[in-house]
Amino acid sequence: MNKRVSLYLDLLRFGAAFIVMLSHIAIERTSGGVWQWVRDLHIGSDSVIVFFVLSGYVIAYVVDQKKEDKTSYMINRLSRLYSVVIPALLLTMLVDWLGILLAPDFYETFWYIPFSNLERFFASFFYINQIWTINIRPFSNGPFWSLSYEFWYYMMFFTIFYFQGAKRILLTALVLAIMGIKLWLMAPIWLMGVWTYRKSKTIEQSKSMAWFMFLSPIAIYALIKYFGISATLLEWTRSTLGSDVVYKWLRFSDEFIISYVYMILVSMHFLGLVTVAKDNLAWLERWQKPIRYWAGLTFSLYLFHYPLMNFFTAVLPGEITSVWRHLAMVVGIMIVTVVVGSATERHKYKVRDLFLWLWNRISSQRSKVQVA
Repeated sequence: MNKRVSLYLDLLRFGAAFIVMLSHIAIERTSGGVWQWVRDLHIGSDSVIVFFVLSGYVIAYVVDQKKEDKTSYMINRLSRLYSVVIPALLLTMLVDWLGILLAPDFYETFWYIPFSNLERFFASFFYINQIWTINIRPFSNGPFWSLSYEFWYYMMFFTIFYFQGAKRILLTALVLAIMGIKLWLMAPIWLMGVWTYRKSKTIEQSKSMAWFMFLSPIAIYALIKYFGISATLLEWTRSTLGSDVVYKWLRFSDEFIISYVYMILVSMHFLGLVTVAKDNLAWLERWQKPIRYWAGLTFSLYLFHYPLMNFFTAVLPGEITSVWRHLAMVVGIMIVTVVVGSATERHKYKVRDLFLWLWNRISSQRSKVQVA
């Protein structure tokens, strides 16, 4: 992958995570409605679409360039997830416990799930917290829902890419049967990322067309927001299917219609980037070190920020509408993300080594049984 393309994608994914954090701080119970316009734009949920397309793109790239076999693919995906998922779940339990201890009234609300309810932990740990009509939040960590989507899309790619014939059909059908309608609806967005990477390897376009592909999605997205098209489509979905149906069966996939538009825009943007980056965006290389550093904390920021936000909302002094208070939340979240996230990122290879050791042990035991 071209270095500038890689750096741009790194910058984009950290920026998307940062926007998700800001959109959550804009929640009324956290900031008193001062930043409600951010919530009304739904830019936080839109950023998740960027993550899904980017995830499919990166997985397709890694599998293609590193020539991962079945075992390597599974070990690398699981170790990458659990290196941050486990710390995120433990951090959530810790800060929730501290928050309840210091400000119990704040946590006595509909969105909080007490950590004594351990099935919440294990449902999230095994990524079944969003399949079919299940909607399980791991304690106060709202954004964790997307990890269930991500995991099953990894499994879907695994069955499609690494198997052939009847076995591919049966295994893919099994994965789809586990996923349920919520995950089905967003799967094309993740697969669009896979297609975009493969297309980027062979695309031939003029510089003017590349710039059009690169810039026009930004303008189109701005127009969609300006005219309220996404909000209109969401309201149409709710009125057509019924609010109860949407809440139970679609939940975080309720904006699937506009999300399909966004996936096309993101794909166009990436395909334009491939050509544009050849002769432009040199400034990215000058900022390579900080871009790589912060991009390495993207996963941690995404999974850590929400329980930290709740904790700071509960314990920070001052008026809920104070901008300084909101800024203190952002600073506090970033400090904890750097401290904890840096530690987990440094040890992600140990997690991979652990999974590899477990796989080797299982394989050796299976070989002994077959010989016997």
